[in-house]
Amino acid sequence: MTFEIIEEHIYKDLACDSIFEDSQDAYNRKFGMITEGTIMAKIAWASDLIIPLFMEIFSKIFAVGIDQNFAIYDFNTSRRILYISLDYLFFETIKYKHYLFVATEFEIIVIDTQQWCVIYSIPLLDTYKKLVITGNNIEIYSLNGTLTQYAGKIGTVLLM
Repeated sequence: MTFEIIEEHIYKDLACDSIFEDSQDAYNRKFGMITEGTIMAKIAWASDLIIPLFMEIFSKIFAVGIDQNFAIYDFNTSRRILYISLDYLFFETIKYKHYLFVATEFEIIVIDTQQWCVIYSIPLLDTYKKLVITGNNIEIYSLNGTLTQYAGKIGTVLLM
């Protein structure tokens, strides 16, 4: 996969899918083009100082996050599988077995990669710092030192 920052007029002229919803056009100040093989997609975001984070989940299927946007895009079929307008700023994505943990400033969103749907949301008491998974145990650390632990399951979903 290649990522290139482009000018707004080029972004608007590109005849390809947008990774995120274009409903926040007025706020977007940065624009990019993503190429995977012969397939192209475009992306726009608001932050000046950071670029989107990409994670290949499966062959040619990528998780993409920045600002308050998160999406999963399939370059095999040239389509967006999932889009989430986040309530808080995106921090990182962590893959564990068939789950994605989307870490935001004050929430962890758990996505099932077999169903491509959100299965649980974990609210945080303070700003996210890191997530550690050991076996079936999940530890979520916050900047103020708070530790949230889950052993074996998230809500009613077993981590198997």
